[in-house]
Amino acid sequence: MNVDFELLERDGAARICRFKTPHGTVETPALLPVLNPTKLVITPEELRRSFGIEMVITNAYIIYRNPELRERARKEGVHRLLGFDGAVMTDSGTFQSHVYRTIEIKPEEIFDFQIEIGSDVATVLDVFSEPEFSRNEAENSVHLTLQRTKDVLSRMRGNSMIASTIQGSLYQDIREEAAASISTLVDYCAIGGVVPLMEQHRYRELISIIAATLRTVNRSRPLHLFGAGHPSILPLAVMLGCDLFDSASYVKYAYDGRMMLEWGSTDLEKLRYNSCTCPACISHTVDELRSLKGEERTIFLARHNLHVLLSTIKRIKQAIRDGELWNLVQNASRADPALFDAFLSAVNAGATNDFEPLSRKSGFNVMDSISLSIPPLRNALERAGSIRPGKANELLFLRARHPYFSRFDFSMKEDRDVACITPLGIIPLHLTESFPFAQSTIASTLRANINIMEYAERHGYTSFFISEYRESNAPPPQEEYLMQCRAVMHYQFGERAADAILSIPIFTVSSKNTHKLRSVFHNERQLLFFRTSDGLFSLKFEGGKVLHSALPFPKLRVICTSEAAPFVSSGRTLFSKFAVDADPALLPGDECLVVNEADELLAVGRTLLSGKEIMQFRKGVAVEVREGQASASSRQPEHMKENHQLS
Repeated sequence: MNVDFELLERDGAARICRFKTPHGTVETPALLPVLNPTKLVITPEELRRSFGIEMVITNAYIIYRNPELRERARKEGVHRLLGFDGAVMTDSGTFQSHVYRTIEIKPEEIFDFQIEIGSDVATVLDVFSEPEFSRNEAENSVHLTLQRTKDVLSRMRGNSMIASTIQGSLYQDIREEAAASISTLVDYCAIGGVVPLMEQHRYRELISIIAATLRTVNRSRPLHLFGAGHPSILPLAVMLGCDLFDSASYVKYAYDGRMMLEWGSTDLEKLRYNSCTCPACISHTVDELRSLKGEERTIFLARHNLHVLLSTIKRIKQAIRDGELWNLVQNASRADPALFDAFLSAVNAGATNDFEPLSRKSGFNVMDSISLSIPPLRNALERAGSIRPGKANELLFLRARHPYFSRFDFSMKEDRDVACITPLGIIPLHLTESFPFAQSTIASTLRANINIMEYAERHGYTSFFISEYRESNAPPPQEEYLMQCRAVMHYQFGERAADAILSIPIFTVSSKNTHKLRSVFHNERQLLFFRTSDGLFSLKFEGGKVLHSALPFPKLRVICTSEAAPFVSSGRTLFSKFAVDADPALLPGDECLVVNEADELLAVGRTLLSGKEIMQFRKGVAVEVREGQASASSRQPEHMKENHQLS
């Protein structure tokens, strides 16, 4: 069975996806509560009805070892056995093998049993790799897991999906190889061998394992992080591409008398002030909670802990929708030193670089040098720093906290190029309205480490001057709008694309009120639309024609099948299953050219997936088409509106 896994929303490598199973649809990121059929603290019915749980996980080995449960599962199926009508994933007993060193069942037996009892996701019995494993031991665990996965593929039947686990101890290269191999074989991937790291708060090593997996795993598969049961680690894990998590911790903490907090836990006996407003807590005073005993106490704590976990998942999802996940993660990570070390590890790993868009719905909260180093902001600063501010011999540096191109007093410029010294770094004046420079919130105490001499020499200026930024109500001169077009095109599409647009006669339209650039025209045909929300361009079909002629194949392109070509040409969405190739350098949210297999331009649009992901996904949207060839040719030339002025 091929997995039905569709990306709906994203923020970098983090994503909200729709995952379809034989027993319902699951929206990820999702937490799968662990159900032990011999010891249910919260009933499956309550999990479904009161908590909205769409998927749970149970241990097939525990069921198999119990003769009564085994026969009931075979007769009734695992869903009726548990009393849960949503999706059920079954684990194979790997963790029991890790704890007790051996289990009394063969890999093919436990797999066949999972299929027999109707598991939605059946897990291969993998070989747990300990953090202390030698390189040889880690390689053996991966080899045996891979071999077992291949063996069960021939035994597959029914509607169950196969999950296999990526092992490899702490060796990142072994993890990368395992992720690449496993994700080509099965429809559901899991990261295993990490519970000891979480138990010992070795989050930095955990993050390096997830980052290594992200670099090579097939992104069209759900990615499950086994045993991630505390809310503090969830934002970081989602940021690095994990989709599903399972946890028995909500019950284990309850048995120990502990209440989960977003940043840690506390002993119920020590509780004097309860700020939690979850349904489990809101109807009790602190004294009433501390007086709970026995089973009643355990059930209360389990409910509270599960509410905290699910609340964290919801907060993560909203941050993804708002483009705010990096802000959420850096704030959450500063609550614990070990977690902050893990955040720094994630920042330095750069594992999300292939998925970080040039623009987001929201800017970044930049508090210190650590915030400055997060990959999407670092990438933007490096990209902007490589662009020469103009073609003059002299450079004017402007000291400014929030410079804006459209407000600058251009009488200061004279015959010089202009760059702005901001708390983020040195930015060409013509990029100061582009994401993320104008959209980010910056702490007043932040000062970037800037070397103006090095900047001037790197770009070949013979001399430079420093002055204070000054504003004016007058609109920028027409030649400055053309320079802004060049700078933004270079920043967004590359130097060759900028040269192509500026090589033809163009004129710009700007706002009469704000003086901000709005559109770029050639012969009364609109080439580009300037988005005031992020200071970047949206391609019109006429602009796409210019870039298509100037850029070599496959630069900026997504190639579609002949079957889809007429629909795309008319302006319809391009779905992944109709994409046959793509520029691997494309990032999510990039403007792109949609062409057929003969490289004829069909449409322009915006990618939802990266170039690499487009070739992996067979479900969902690849490109949101803005304008197709047929729809563009049937449209009358666009003219300037009254509230615009000719620049």
